[in-house]
Amino acid sequence: MLGKLLKYDLKKLLKFICIFYIITLIIGILTRLFINTDSPFVMYLIGKILSGTLISMFASILINCLMGLWIRSFAHGVYKDESYLTHTLPVTKTQIYVSKFLTAVITAFLSLTVIVGAAFIAYYTSERWLMVKQMFFAGSAWRFTVLVLIIFFLEFVNLIQCGYTGIILGHKMNTGKVGFSVLFAFLVDTVSQLIILAFSAAAALVNVDFKELFVSQNVKVAQDVLLWLIPIYLLVIAADAIINIKLLNKGVNID
Repeated sequence: MLGKLLKYDLKKLLKFICIFYIITLIIGILTRLFINTDSPFVMYLIGKILSGTLISMFASILINCLMGLWIRSFAHGVYKDESYLTHTLPVTKTQIYVSKFLTAVITAFLSLTVIVGAAFIAYYTSERWLMVKQMFFAGSAWRFTVLVLIIFFLEFVNLIQCGYTGIILGHKMNTGKVGFSVLFAFLVDTVSQLIILAFSAAAALVNVDFKELFVSQNVKVAQDVLLWLIPIYLLVIAADAIINIKLLNKGVNID
């Protein structure tokens, strides 16, 4: 039943956000075609406009992904009229949350993939990549880039789940549920960031090499820090998921 629930959640959300994916990829292709220094001035100007539009589409994907997951998927699916059907299905609240969480992970991954893909299509050249590689004094540029993308993905998933926590806590209030949801989400995200920062600070105290980041540009150390952050993010995300499941199992007040 979890599989069917996940399929429904993904279908409902992707039907909405796929529009942004398609538009972004098309603009990425057009940007590649127009933004060429050898092109006539008018075409190059159009390319610059398309480039600005592409960057705004990146922001649109991230914002609509967040709003879609928080409002269309979670709030409406668990607390609004649509939830009456959800809660009559032969599924537990744990399964409902797991479906929402997996929907968030999959959608976040797809969104990041589309953004990276469109950016690659629009801007990649061997010369530009060489400039990026020259910024690294040690280590692999590809490895560092992949680690940065992984951290960004985990941070995005963490932000989504903090929003879920805020919605759960906010809907336990009698009034001002939306306002309290936003407030609780902000507080939970702040706490999660402080926890991650505390673990990072502890690592810096234990590992002398980490301190080099404050006095040098040692990319190897930066990569080690990113590798250290990955399990911390995973632990924070897992802990928040467990807390959310427990909160959800205590009861749901449908609007």
